[in-house]
Amino acid sequence: MLSTFASLALLASSPLVSATCQKYVDAAVTAAANLQATYFVGGSYGSQQPWINAVGSFHLTELDTLAGISTYAGVIDTTFNPWFGQLDNGDSFDDVQWVSIAYLRAGNLAQAQKYYDIASTAVSTDYCGGGLFWNGNHDYKNAITNELYITTSGYMYDVTKNGQYLTNLQNTWNWLKASKMMGSNGLYNDGLSNDGKCNNNGGTQWTYNQGALLPGLAYLYKYTGDESAIQSAWAIMDAVIMGMTVNGGLRESCESTTANFCNADQQTFKGILVHYMSWFLSVSGRDNGSKYSGFIMAQADKILQFSTGPPGFYSNLWYDANGGAATWTASSQASALGALVAAGQQNC
Repeated sequence: MLSTFASLALLASSPLVSATCQKYVDAAVTAAANLQATYFVGGSYGSQQPWINAVGSFHLTELDTLAGISTYAGVIDTTFNPWFGQLDNGDSFDDVQWVSIAYLRAGNLAQAQKYYDIASTAVSTDYCGGGLFWNGNHDYKNAITNELYITTSGYMYDVTKNGQYLTNLQNTWNWLKASKMMGSNGLYNDGLSNDGKCNNNGGTQWTYNQGALLPGLAYLYKYTGDESAIQSAWAIMDAVIMGMTVNGGLRESCESTTANFCNADQQTFKGILVHYMSWFLSVSGRDNGSKYSGFIMAQADKILQFSTGPPGFYSNLWYDANGGAATWTASSQASALGALVAAGQQNC
């Protein structure tokens, strides 16, 4: 696969406009061009799951804004074409929220509303006292679905100023805080036990579970002045820095330098965390000194140091040199793109 990459006429880019932190913007522009040239075939990313397509579309739309271009404005129009049946049946209440966010970022409120409304059908107080179910089986409540509802609700309120969205954000956040989903180390586990006791299930603490709700907390602070939302977000990010990094770089628990057990979903996670940290900083205006902005740029530096294979292509391994386990995929490329865009949004 790497030899195929190396044979491509890789797209180098020159800056089109000045941006906040140009070296990362330049790297992101090249990473995006290679992502699309290699993996975006026939208007979609093949068999890649729709939620990953949504995340990639979000990264690309943000890059357009950051770099002052409109190269990727049409991606949102085709990337979900093979997946509308799966999305519209309402069985994946996390997936539809990634799609809602992508559409809202692209300016399509009607589609964003459609998929937000599908997610809202998962809200139930009959099981574990509140929150959203993960899927149509209605037997599991997990972190990502509820965290996303906090952020998606905040984003919808930001765009529409419809008070119901802010109420939804507050209700879900209050439920999540009171749940047992956070571990003793300050990080969110995958979800709650489905034995009727609603205890922490001890599931994996993924990086994106720590990032997905950060923008929602920023919107809560922005529109209510709730200082505790900032303190909660800072505590989560501090726990990430303390417990999810090696050598200063983010590491998913399924990866190492010599063995990779991360699937396509999991290879997407780190870029979400970093990009959503930047989203939090942008909305809230509240960094702790420059701690979190610095952490964002440090992740981009790690990617540029350790993840590069052929120039402009990035693996899933951020924190150390490849010992034979790094993989270069559409997911790893999009994840690196998200982190590079986030770094480009910082002051350097």
